[in-house]
Parts: sequence; structure tokens; C-alpha cells
Amino acid sequence: MKKKQTKWIVLEMFLAGPGTRKEVWERNPEAIQWETFKRVSAGLLSNGLIETVQPMNVGHSVAKARLTTKGRRAVEGWRIVRERG
Repeated sequence: MKKKQTKWIVLEMFLAGPGTRKEVWERNPEAIQWETFKRVSAGLLSNGLIETVQPMNVGHSVAKARLTTKGRRAVEGWRIVRERG
């Protein structure tokens, strides 16, 4: 699978809303391997397309990830282009 296609698969998985990386991956585990998902999502985080947010619950320390505005615009624009093509 090409790297660029993998990026869009991961971004689309985040469209359903925030979650831990494992929760987001489990939405569609057949789409991409877990190891690849982790690597690509780390790159998207460093590029500002996803962000992590700490939950408000004191007893829950796992950060959730979500699309940034930049990430949402990018994936929605890509979906429009893909549907036209």
C-alpha cells in the first residue's frame, strides 16, 4: 500500500470522532495493520493533522486523539476529490 493512501485511510478513521489510538484503529482493523497505523498516526500528529487531548477524568490517564481543523479540512477535501475522480 502506498504511503499517501495509508495517510488518508488513517485520517478517515479519525472522522468518526476522538478516541485512543487503539480505539480509533479498532473501528476498522481490516483497513490497515496496527503497526502501520501507529507509525502513520505519529507522523500525522507531528504534522499537525491530529492532536491529543487529555481526558477530564482524573482516574483515566490515556490521551485521546482527534483531528485538528487542518486535518478535518484535508481529509474532507480529499474525499471530495476522490468521489469526483
